[in-house]
Amino acid sequence: MATQPNPFAPHWLIRDIVISAHRSAVGPGGLLFVGDSIVEGFYWNRLGSLPVLNAGYSGIWAEALEPRIPLLLKSAEPSLAVLLVGTNDAKKDCSEDGLDDAVKNLDRIISHFDEAGVPLIAMTPPPIEKAKRVTSFYSTDAIADMSRRIVETCDGRAAAIVDLQSALSDDEGAAREGMTVDGIHLSPEGYRLMHDMLAETVAAVLPERTN
Repeated sequence: MATQPNPFAPHWLIRDIVISAHRSAVGPGGLLFVGDSIVEGFYWNRLGSLPVLNAGYSGIWAEALEPRIPLLLKSAEPSLAVLLVGTNDAKKDCSEDGLDDAVKNLDRIISHFDEAGVPLIAMTPPPIEKAKRVTSFYSTDAIADMSRRIVETCDGRAAAIVDLQSALSDDEGAAREGMTVDGIHLSPEGYRLMHDMLAETVAAVLPERTN
């Protein structure tokens, strides 16, 4: 994917500027929430007692996100991080090799948090809600496969795993009705569920900071 023209580059540049400005308000010791557009759309400024630095980049995939992680860790100096990436690695034209490459980049991403000594909460991508506007761009099976790989890769390495794929799915593996606005991006109800799951997990990972 990295060899293709990147239509998101101008937006990512703007996000870099916004994140840099927000970083000074959050200060060191906050929560770094990093990932794709689902992260960018997260609209809470705090989780428990921790201020949130939103480092979401619409359209980003694991390979493109990986080199940003050390820079974000160095500049933000967080006490905790949350990672949500993989949705854009699981589009309809993806292959098994592509998913393998995404997992290799995920492994590198996790290593950056390990090296920085920052506890990581890993999240799986949400499922697709069928028959909505952007559903045709994503593969239900590939997102489920990517989520499974994320859980396997992060098991024993992340401080916790929040499985959005399972939490938001119906019996057929698709998102429950009303969980998204367009098939993949979360609705207010979907975000509230995400927030509550994260808040509970943050409290368990850093109880001395959130009680």
